[in-house]
Amino acid sequence: MFVDIRKLVLVGDIHGKFLPFHAFARRVLGRGVAVVQIGDFGHGFLDAGTAAGAADFFRENAGTCGFIHGNHDDPEVCRTMPGWIPDGHHDPAWNIMFVGGARSVDRHLRTQGLDWWEDEECSIAELNGIVDRYAAVKPRIMVTHDAPSAAIEAVFPRVRQFRPLSRTTQALDAMFEAHRPEAWIFGHWHRSASAVVEGTRFQCLGELRSCTLSWCGPKGTVRLSGGSELV
Repeated sequence: MFVDIRKLVLVGDIHGKFLPFHAFARRVLGRGVAVVQIGDFGHGFLDAGTAAGAADFFRENAGTCGFIHGNHDDPEVCRTMPGWIPDGHHDPAWNIMFVGGARSVDRHLRTQGLDWWEDEECSIAELNGIVDRYAAVKPRIMVTHDAPSAAIEAVFPRVRQFRPLSRTTQALDAMFEAHRPEAWIFGHWHRSASAVVEGTRFQCLGELRSCTLSWCGPKGTVRLSGGSELV
């Protein structure tokens, strides 16, 4: 997917705010640049016109613009949408892996099939398969909607994590235990902040915030920049 890409721009939750995302993506897309939105795009919440515009945009920019699903996306809609990056997808060109989904802590206030979906997280079997794949390929970079619990504790030390941990968090914990990637970018928590945990730089992207991964030098060094820039 990213064979000829030298810069990968990642965008945090947009929650249906397609117009600013669209304007930003059109501005930065170009030769050797790709854009990936990292969940809570708003699929399933968008009106028909916006949904059609989003589908057309991802279709027109196939290979350079995509998204993973968040807990505030209808997984069924995501699977039919151009640009969807499946959970556990590994891109060998960048040695990067993508995993969507998270648990909605306010699901008891939502209506199933309307603004909450039972399969907002991968199943246990799916997550087990992704953990095995992660351990095998040892990705250099992780892009996920949520993050391991150790990252949340470091990035947001005053945030109380709900217990028991979701199956997504437990799977991400198992991945981080098996292998420490160079960088791990995630959204979901609606604030931009970063921390280094056991050699891995974790970067959380707030709503409509972005960061850039740049492929540099003959040895393929990857530099992470940004994190607080409003799209």
